[in-house]
Amino acid sequence: MSQSTNPSKYTRRYHPRHPLAQYAIIQIETLELRAQDIIKTMGYPLKHTIPACERLRHVLCHRYLGLDGSYMDKYFTADEFLAKLFTILELPYEPFAEDIAQIKYELGHDPNSLPKHHLQAEVGFDCVDTNWVSCDAASRLAQLRLSSAFATLDETERQTIVQERICEYYQ
Repeated sequence: MSQSTNPSKYTRRYHPRHPLAQYAIIQIETLELRAQDIIKTMGYPLKHTIPACERLRHVLCHRYLGLDGSYMDKYFTADEFLAKLFTILELPYEPFAEDIAQIKYELGHDPNSLPKHHLQAEVGFDCVDTNWVSCDAASRLAQLRLSSAFATLDETERQTIVQERICEYYQ
């Protein structure tokens, strides 16, 4: 059954990127459930229907089934959302627990999934004899990127690096 040749009114918005999502989408089509029906059964309040339907679409179309925390709400964690979804779709959760654990393992051990941090400093200017408007504008625009080892340096080394970055910024 191909999604593109025979789009169902129940599953036409879902383009699965994970085999478990494909299995869930087939079950949605079999049970003829609309997203609103699934969300209502999950217990979402009526005023939260549209964001909850969007979360359902996100989970079913995401390569990690949303387990990476890419879509969260105050009603369900990623694990709870999947477990509740599987219950509503009358799918046993236990046989897929190993697959879900594998997804979590990949998320935790993938070097590309680690967040990348940049240290940045905002430079404040002491303006005594200048126009305060131009001083304020300069201080808002002056942001410098610093090396990750900046925090381990002593005070004089920090000041030297900041002065160098300011000179580079204005050149």
